[in-house]
Amino acid sequence: MFNDKQTQFSPPYMEEAGLSGTARLMATTLCVGVFALGCGRTTTDEAELSSTLPALAALGAKPGAAVVAQGQLEPAKGINSIVGPPGDEVESIDVVEGQQVKAGQTLGRLVGQAAKELELEIAMARRDEAKAKMKADEAAATAKLDVAKVGLQQSKLQLEQASGNLAESEANGGRLGLLAQELTIADAKLKQLKAASSDRDTGRLVTASSIEQQQLSVDQSRSQLAAARRDAEQKIDGFKLAIEGAEKEIIANQLAIAAAKSASGITTMDKQIELLRLQIRSTKLISPVDATVLTIDTPTGEPTTNIPVLRLADTRRMIARAEINVVDLQRVAIGANATITSAALPKPLRGKVKSISQLIGSPRLPTLNPMARVDWRSAQVIIEIDDASNAEAAQRIHLQVDIAIEAPLPSLSKADEPSV
Repeated sequence: MFNDKQTQFSPPYMEEAGLSGTARLMATTLCVGVFALGCGRTTTDEAELSSTLPALAALGAKPGAAVVAQGQLEPAKGINSIVGPPGDEVESIDVVEGQQVKAGQTLGRLVGQAAKELELEIAMARRDEAKAKMKADEAAATAKLDVAKVGLQQSKLQLEQASGNLAESEANGGRLGLLAQELTIADAKLKQLKAASSDRDTGRLVTASSIEQQQLSVDQSRSQLAAARRDAEQKIDGFKLAIEGAEKEIIANQLAIAAAKSASGITTMDKQIELLRLQIRSTKLISPVDATVLTIDTPTGEPTTNIPVLRLADTRRMIARAEINVVDLQRVAIGANATITSAALPKPLRGKVKSISQLIGSPRLPTLNPMARVDWRSAQVIIEIDDASNAEAAQRIHLQVDIAIEAPLPSLSKADEPSV
């Protein structure tokens, strides 16, 4: 089994198989490796437990009386990334890392902000000019409209007056009435003369010239009556046309007022100004909340990309986000005490379980144990860090930590108790 030149472990089956020394050594190494990965080591959970014993010790709990897990320190309200539109450039940063800022405070300025502000000033000036022109055009059209309305009223009054005058003139005693009476009398006299001239007894008393003269008088009376009536009717027709013209002028001026409003382009300019204000807002680096500046990712003079310009967070309330194996979830309760440890922390942090996620998935945090299992499922458990530990946690944002949560094992039933 052993030779004098080299000490080797050679199982009998190797000799029976006629393996050479090199082959025997390789087979022996493989056997030892299999033994170490199988029979010769503890379970993965026990190996992970041994790496988190500082958290257990800080909690004051024995193995089995707590659930241990990997976790990460985070601000309770998350991290705010302040980004700028791609293609711009950082002109200035007005804060430093670690500085406390207020909501609405200016953190910096982009080069594009000045250009957009100038565009906004020009757009607002053009809108003001358009508004002034619109008001002037509207005032002129309104004045013409008022004049047209006055003209309409005057024409209506004149029409009413002319119609009344015609009625009075046609009545007895009126001008047209008198002319009509004169025509009637003249015509009757003409008829009498004609009748007398036809009579055998009186015919010699009526001369032809008298008949002609009376005929002329009748024609003159008829002509005067027609002229007077035509003059009165023409006045009425003129006033009617004046009314129609005034009404059309009113409509035209009303349309002119509407056209002055619609053709001004004020609505379009307002939309353009609104867009420019949104663009300016996107070029301003403004803090959305009271927070602490965590890091400046894009310094002055650098172009803006999809990378944040700054990152900040409200660190007044910190949490630890733990990834708990689904097997242990039933042992974790809201309000349970927890301790958080890491070599990067000056002392253990303490907190309580605030929430347990209903969503099950694969763990995202890498484990420091190379022998740990990778085929397990987990749920996120939020640990709210105590006030006394919050300041230390705020100095180590995104630090991966070990977490121990008080979680006593469930009591065994008699059926589960081991037999003696």
